Amino acid sequence: MSGRSALEHYKNGGAWWETEISDIKKNSIILRGKRIEDLIGNVSYSQMLFFLLVGKELTEQQAKLFESVLVAGADHGPRAPSIAAARMAATCGVSFNSAVATGINMLGDIHGGAVEGAMELLYKTNAELTSNKNAVADTMQQFLGEGKKLPGFGHQLHDRDPRVNRLYDLAQQVIDSGEITGDYLAILEDYRQTMSAVKKHTFTINVDGISAAIQCELGIPAEAAKGIFSLSRGMGIVAHAYEELMQGTLIKGPCPNEEKLVKYTGDMPEDMQKE
Repeated sequence: MSGRSALEHYKNGGAWWETEISDIKKNSIILRGKRIEDLIGNVSYSQMLFFLLVGKELTEQQAKLFESVLVAGADHGPRAPSIAAARMAATCGVSFNSAVATGINMLGDIHGGAVEGAMELLYKTNAELTSNKNAVADTMQQFLGEGKKLPGFGHQLHDRDPRVNRLYDLAQQVIDSGEITGDYLAILEDYRQTMSAVKKHTFTINVDGISAAIQCELGIPAEAAKGIFSLSRGMGIVAHAYEELMQGTLIKGPCPNEEKLVKYTGDMPEDMQKE
């Protein structure tokens, strides 16, 4: 809703803020039609997240699967920019929540955004398969033709990411129970096999790819993927920022203070230029 249409809506009798999520009044908290006291102690974190976001309830098995995705993305060490930034911020005297926010704010399209891209790909492919059985091959050729990377595949460090097989095993249990279809996991595997055949070497699915497929199975909107990943990686960010804070290090920069690690490539004053 644009600013103008929101104002018009308000002038025509609508509320300035309208939400189906929460109704907060004195001594009363209603979340999507349920009293908060009926939710506390009866739903898990992952069930609550899904309920607030989508407005539907997950079964215990579905919630456990969703929670496994959150756990899988929780931490990847200071190699990850979000973790490194949070630790660095913690050495600079900012408040602890600011250090955490620094790490969260590093998550975007490139770092932390692959799940959203993979979900969009899987949702789009699934819709196209109803009228085109070659949708996977056609889409892959389009990516290759445009020189784009297929989201959800490959990793700069892992060639056998330990998170992927575990998530597959957990997802298979929920497929066997009939609580998810497995359609999106099948599409993901189809992409892997097709890409491997074209490139003539085995492609691997990464944690973003399997996490995307699982979230598609649960009906989570792709647009929410970065926010969900922020909640997942936020656990690791909090832990790392706290550890760095407790170590008492002051002003730890992005690299050691060694001249060879930072190279000036600009102009020099004439009297400092090398002959």
